[in-house]
Amino acid sequence: MLKTFGDLEEDRKIDKGRLDEENAIQPMRYGFYADQYAQAKTELERAKNNLDATIAKQSLFYRRNPPTDLKTTEAVFDALINADREVCDAKEAVVIAQEAVNTLYAAVSSIQDVRSSIDNLVKLSVNKFYGEQDRDITREKLNRN
Repeated sequence: MLKTFGDLEEDRKIDKGRLDEENAIQPMRYGFYADQYAQAKTELERAKNNLDATIAKQSLFYRRNPPTDLKTTEAVFDALINADREVCDAKEAVVIAQEAVNTLYAAVSSIQDVRSSIDNLVKLSVNKFYGEQDRDITREKLNRN
């Protein structure tokens, strides 16, 4: 059966009855979210670069075409640049990209917790198995006597 990922709520669930399968698919599950996280970080870097380029372009524009009704000071240029629609749109793109990075960071962290949970469940299962076996042997010895 081909396992697909992308529904984080479902991907966090562990089938305790199939720990061997859960253990086998965990690297793929983690890899899916790690890849998404890496892509989101790349998009954030692109958005930041675009913001820097947009600010530089608009700064140059306002310095070449200063307003005639205002005294041209650095504060005026800063205000013009910060109020510019292209700059505001580029800032919003950075915020959206950062939100995606934050969300995927949390997803990767939770998938790492799934790995830890699988490890703990395997340990518990193995301990229970050996613990029951020891009790059964002890019980058999008592019954023989």
